[in-house]
Amino acid sequence: MFDSLEAPVPDLTLDQIGALAEQHYGLMGTPTRLGGERDLNVLVNDGHSSAVLKVTDAAHDEIPAAIAALRHVAATDPRFPVPRVIPSASGEPWVTVAAGDRAYRVSAFSFLSGECLPPGPLDRTRAHGIGASLGRLQHALRGFMHPGALRPLLWDARRASYLVAWVGSIPDPALQPVVEGLLDRSAALRPRLDQLPTQVIHHDFNRANLLANAQSEAIAGVLDFGDLLHGPRIQDVAVAIAYAALDHPDPLEPATAVLSGFLDTVALEPEEIDLLRELVSIRFAQSLTIAHHRVRLHPHNTDYIASDTTAVTGTLDRWLRLEADTIDAAFRSVAGFVAPAETAKLVQRRSTSLWSGLRLAHDSPLHLVASSGVWLEDRSGEKYLDAYNNVVQVGHSNARVINAATVQARRLNTNTRYLTEPVVALAEAITARLPGSLSVCFFVNSGSEATDLAWRIARTVTGRAGAITTTHAYHGWTEAMYAISPEERPVDDQPSWHTTIAPPHADGPSISDALEGLAATGHEPAAIWFDATFSSDGIAKPPASYLDHAIAEVRSAGGLYIADEVQGGLGRVGPGFWGFTAGTAVPDIVTLGKPLGNGYPIGAVITSAEIAATFAERGYFFSTFGGNPVSAAAALMVLRITDELELSHRAQAVGQFLRNELPGLLVSLGDDVEIRGSGTFLGADLRGSAIAEALVEAMRVRGVLVSRTGPFGSVVKIRPPLVFDLHHAERLLEATAGAVRTIGG
Repeated sequence: MFDSLEAPVPDLTLDQIGALAEQHYGLMGTPTRLGGERDLNVLVNDGHSSAVLKVTDAAHDEIPAAIAALRHVAATDPRFPVPRVIPSASGEPWVTVAAGDRAYRVSAFSFLSGECLPPGPLDRTRAHGIGASLGRLQHALRGFMHPGALRPLLWDARRASYLVAWVGSIPDPALQPVVEGLLDRSAALRPRLDQLPTQVIHHDFNRANLLANAQSEAIAGVLDFGDLLHGPRIQDVAVAIAYAALDHPDPLEPATAVLSGFLDTVALEPEEIDLLRELVSIRFAQSLTIAHHRVRLHPHNTDYIASDTTAVTGTLDRWLRLEADTIDAAFRSVAGFVAPAETAKLVQRRSTSLWSGLRLAHDSPLHLVASSGVWLEDRSGEKYLDAYNNVVQVGHSNARVINAATVQARRLNTNTRYLTEPVVALAEAITARLPGSLSVCFFVNSGSEATDLAWRIARTVTGRAGAITTTHAYHGWTEAMYAISPEERPVDDQPSWHTTIAPPHADGPSISDALEGLAATGHEPAAIWFDATFSSDGIAKPPASYLDHAIAEVRSAGGLYIADEVQGGLGRVGPGFWGFTAGTAVPDIVTLGKPLGNGYPIGAVITSAEIAATFAERGYFFSTFGGNPVSAAAALMVLRITDELELSHRAQAVGQFLRNELPGLLVSLGDDVEIRGSGTFLGADLRGSAIAEALVEAMRVRGVLVSRTGPFGSVVKIRPPLVFDLHHAERLLEATAGAVRTIGG
């Protein structure tokens, strides 16, 4: 299966090669032999132009895949410096010839001028250039496939354990067990490697295949696609690092430089980075074993085959002397991943470097390291069903959202003073989902920025300063929003221009009381605010009469209606899609944030053309990063997935299922337990903060995350990603039943 590594170089003379070049490619000139381990490479120069003929054994031939790959790269990245395929006189990519009892394929390629990278230590600049060129080539090869890339290769790290039988070829007996241990390690890594992202990779980014550019760090040419492989893309990086590190007194220096250059183009996963150190070690072991074995078989080609063995041996020794944790931490740092830390130490570090008022959820801090869909994972590998985090509308680590943002980030990221497609498309997509009068978008970076801008628009357009919210509302963290967020601001510290009305499920001031209160302090209403989920007030589904009456009164007094859809919008409340559809009044201004970007920073303000025009006459707005194309691309994908999966309908079905089942499970905690809300924005009012806190913590122990809200912290809040389905809801109910039993219900 792997006998290609034992095959000799094709046995043809230069005269024979010259005759083949003239007969099949019309190339006449002096043939000069070039280096090669298993192939015969010959330069043909007629004094004006040059070409390279490659002769390969047809029985172990990688040429069809290599030629297809070169043509693919030429089409996807025309300026990338690889040889171009020269067709034969008959128009074929190669010709087959016989010599003795062997058949050979002969192919021709354009000649790339330049010198291969010399031996000796590489500086960081050159190593970075190697990584950058590899990243660019790997990007160009995305989407390419050829059957030849699926052939089994002993250079493949996943198959390195097969080489153990050849370790005896290594002349140093002290080195043999070291190499054998590394090769054996590949079998244990195979299951993890099989889970990593794969594609067709070059798989032999060594100095003999790279041409130097004297003017810059960029590589002037990439040669030899003979080891092409469909496999884990991180193997490409490991190979490049292994050869770039040769002869360097500190091999970690060029290693991190190669990785840095590669990451300029290609983003890697933490799981890939975590295997990089061992893959580099395995490549050193493969190189030594294969080279010494082939020297035994083909001693006449020793100079070429064994040219790197001394350098590899010395570099492997220096590599293995480095602490594994040091290498891993360096790679993770370059990739932007924080190395794992013990929870207690991380809490201590957090307490000294972050603001103390930034509270952690749960009695025992939850140290999260990974996520997928509706699941979160802590550092011990424990998985938690996320029934709380609505920011990730279409699920944690959604691959389609990540890909949309990544593709756009590679192309362009700039501000809205320039014309870019994603921002305009997003504005169109949002306004298409709103009543016709809401037709103009402003983009910002968060829900707080959106509500702050909405408030500035309302004050500017109306010329007034009075604000009305519900009694325990929260609308953002900016200074203006903090002023009208009584959930966070002490009752005795409310500004004179702000007053409140009671939410629909509680007693308190009416809209008439609120308007009279503003008038008493000399203020007129600029706007009334409604988060129609009433999240901070304890969660409620308002009757239409509640919203419509209050809005009508404020509009009669000259104020506007601002619908804060940061929490309730985008299908959270069901097929109505927006929280404000609980009433019949169309908002004057709508604000969005949280789930719009599925974790990418983006918020939006939408209003009518008339209000927008008035604001333009009297005010000014610009946000450097608001509406950047990357966040816009992510948000567009969020909306697309929301539509494709009909997540608003799912929210209605899952929410109704939970509203039907939860009362029976919670009844033992009190006769007056009430389930409120709509869609998958639900609150279970347990009428006591202690019992609510106990339930939240007991559910966390059972692997389900919920939280608390309301003026007294007595309402258990259930607000999962919208991809949460009935199966997940059943899991939540199981945990709820167990938690109730635990706390003594």
